[in-house]
Formats: sequence, structure tokens, C-alpha cells
Amino acid sequence: MTAPKPVQLRLEALLRIAKAAHAFPADLNASALERQLSKAVYDYRQLSVRNINAQKTRLKAIHKNASGLAELLSEDEETGGLNWCSQWPKDWPSPIKVAEEIQRRVEESAVLETSSQKIIREIIPGSPLEWLIGTRLPEVFEQFFCARPTVSRKGRYLDFAWRVLTEFKITNHGRPYSHETIIRALTDARHRRSGRPRGGRK
Repeated sequence: MTAPKPVQLRLEALLRIAKAAHAFPADLNASALERQLSKAVYDYRQLSVRNINAQKTRLKAIHKNASGLAELLSEDEETGGLNWCSQWPKDWPSPIKVAEEIQRRVEESAVLETSSQKIIREIIPGSPLEWLIGTRLPEVFEQFFCARPTVSRKGRYLDFAWRVLTEFKITNHGRPYSHETIIRALTDARHRRSGRPRGGRK
């Protein structure tokens, strides 16, 4: 499974996002906004459990094939069948050493024994959706619309974030995320950064 590619939005979609943020299209740097949003969503998808699972599967395949190659090369060495290696560069490690090194590096990465959820927690606090809504999109919102995101149900950021999710087709198992989910993600991200548990103080 290949990594997801950045999704580029059409101008019409960007104008809908700007409208949701109560901005004037004439004041919008559409190309710059598109790049920032596309990068934010790309990073979000890179952090998804599905993508990390795909990477773990690929590492397991590399580890398995490196192990098999090392065994085959070892057998060839024992039986004198390594004549094909006569053209191998003298200043390089032997083919067996190369295969064993690949094997060792995959094992040392510890990814094979680590859950996807734990990997995500080590990269970012909270979930990928919380990171997107509570950290990355607020940065884009402040940069392009010169306003601080609020959790108000009538606030500009709530409509902006919902529209971004909609235009990039980021859904909750096929259903649009609710405004309540966006508010909760932004609130949780702020509490996490401040070191306070949600709904109270330390």
C-alpha cells in the first residue's frame, strides 16, 4: 500500500472554505491556502492507523525477505556457490553482511512489536483528528483569516473546520463529522497543551 498523495482542491472548494470562515474571496491567497490545507490533510492521513499498519506490514516483508536472503547466501558460502559474487565491490561489506544488516536494522526499529496506537501517541498527543482540528487547522486559520479559533458554536472556526473536512472528504466511517466532534477535538487539544484535564484543573 503506497502512501497517500496530497489532494489538491479546486478554486470553487477553496472559495467555499473562505466563505465558511466569513472571509472575502478578493482577500484570499488561494494558492497559498490550498498548499497549507493540502499539506495539513496529507500529514493527517500519514498519521492514520491504516497508513501506519501498512508501513508495519511492509517492514515485516522486508525483514522476512532479508532473513531469507541471508540464509540463502550463507548456504552458498558453505557450499562454495558464491562465485557469482566475484564482481562484488571489494570495499563493500559482503552480500551476507548486507542482508544481515537490513535484518538487524528492521529489528532495532522496534516497529514490528509496537502497536499502531502507541506509535501515534509517540508522534503526537491525542488522535490524528484531534491534531488536525486542534493544532494544524487553527494555525492555518490564524494565518489566512487573522482570527483566533474559538469553540463557539457560532464562531468562524467551527464552520471553517467543518468545511475543510467536508471538502477533503474526511468522514467518520462515511458520515460527516458533527460540529460537536470538532468542538471537542479543539477543546481537548487546548487542554492537552495546557496540561489540564478536560473539564477541570489539576
